[in-house]
Amino acid sequence: MDETGISRRRFLSRAALLSAATVLPIRLLGEASPRPLRVILDLDIGIDDAFALLFAHYSPAVDLVGITTLFGNTTRDKSARNGLYIKERFGIGAEVYRGAAAALHHPLGDPPTFVHGEDGLGDTETINPSIEAADLSAPDFIARTIMDNPGEVTVIAVGPMTNLALARLAEPAIVDNVREIIVMGGAVGFDGELGNATTVGEANAWNDAHAMDSLFRYSWPVTMVGLDVTYTPDAAMDPVYLQRLRDQADDAGVFLERISRQYRKFYLASRGVDVTFQHDSIAVACAIAPELFEVKRGKLRVLTDGVARGQTIFCPEGHHEFESPEWADLPTHSVCSALDGPGFLELYERALTRAANA
Repeated sequence: MDETGISRRRFLSRAALLSAATVLPIRLLGEASPRPLRVILDLDIGIDDAFALLFAHYSPAVDLVGITTLFGNTTRDKSARNGLYIKERFGIGAEVYRGAAAALHHPLGDPPTFVHGEDGLGDTETINPSIEAADLSAPDFIARTIMDNPGEVTVIAVGPMTNLALARLAEPAIVDNVREIIVMGGAVGFDGELGNATTVGEANAWNDAHAMDSLFRYSWPVTMVGLDVTYTPDAAMDPVYLQRLRDQADDAGVFLERISRQYRKFYLASRGVDVTFQHDSIAVACAIAPELFEVKRGKLRVLTDGVARGQTIFCPEGHHEFESPEWADLPTHSVCSALDGPGFLELYERALTRAANA
């Protein structure tokens, strides 16, 4: 690695990265913005969501203004409860806002307890927070906060896109007033990844395909962080890395290593590797260190029904169908196509250990 801490293996030169098309500001790895990003983190709080929430909480580049929760990795109520537990245990100032219990049109399915456990956090903790969620609903909080702070709020959505869709329906003007939206979801096959809920459906897209498809139909600045980058092998957290967090990041490290055990069991069984893939934390990294990513521009659609429900289709700029009737009226968005995995792991570890040593 060179003096910036950015690995060059598999990636563009720094000069090429700095000139790559992106809607996000470029900063050196780990360099905080002059003013931290004002972030709403929208989560279906399972194991990787907990990693992402603590990453955002401890990152000096983030001003966490709200935690919005919904169904997905677990039920709506358990997701909110998990958010309240993490908020109380780690002294997070942002309030928790309870959101959607089900998709816009699809029937509610069973949560993937084989991935995240019965409680959503790996069944290793006694989760009994003494605090309550805020009275305002998550969609109303999202809409109100964006409209009260035009051009300042970044929404990082790492669960189904239902809360965002409902916020837009409640206040259409948020499309023109949000700073940016970073979505963990979808997959377009850049590195052979297409789906994890089904053969072609990524879980967040599959859980509410109509909500994610509607997200891409409006001209707000969206960056999609899909399985194309979140399954990057050298961005996964292995047992050695997780033990280092446990040893160096105080109670946060102890908590994260413990809940990761269920996640590691799932990936060992499903993919044959003893690691955790940190899908949601990678979306947080995209907000605070976009220089770690290669980004392509194009138009996106999500199939909403049938065997291909949740499949994300990408039409890149310059493609011969870009202005065809099927695509002409859609806006252009950004899709992450490659990730500096070691750079991400360094950024994550630095945020948590810096907080522990402060």
